[in-house]
Amino acid sequence: MTAERLRDASTEDAASIEAVHSASREAAYRSHVSQWPPEGPGRAERVARWARWLADEDIHCIVAERSGEIVGFVTVRGATDRNLSPELVAEMPTLYIAPEHWRSGLGTVLCHAALERARELGFESLVLWVLEINERARAFYASLGFQPDGAARVDDGTPEAFGADRYRLELQGPGA
Repeated sequence: MTAERLRDASTEDAASIEAVHSASREAAYRSHVSQWPPEGPGRAERVARWARWLADEDIHCIVAERSGEIVGFVTVRGATDRNLSPELVAEMPTLYIAPEHWRSGLGTVLCHAALERARELGFESLVLWVLEINERARAFYASLGFQPDGAARVDDGTPEAFGADRYRLELQGPGA
């Protein structure tokens, strides 16, 4: 079961994207986080944040739909890490699938769409961050050719302050 349709997101998709984002994060991390949901903005503020992201012309968001409903999304932008060139290196800050669609092939479809968009935009490589506790995501990205590039950080989005590793995939040149 894959997407019936991929399309660029619009600001009108903010609430649907936030719903997929929240459901996926809860399914993946609830058992790892002592206080769920983590402290932070409420739903209205999260939807407004997504609307701002979707209005930003430097952030490219692709959504996957089934039966007219958004069931997954991915974003691509220039890299934000200080040691990377945002002109040459793309970043994929989000790739989320509604939990009921996990293991359907939709993540692969969206990831390939993001890689193609990054290539179209002229990026030479793409990076993303994966929490150490997310073994499922680590295996997924490795299966697509992503490899840890040695960068690590602490994710301060939860009281546990999980570690995260940066993964990279070359988009240009041999084997890309």
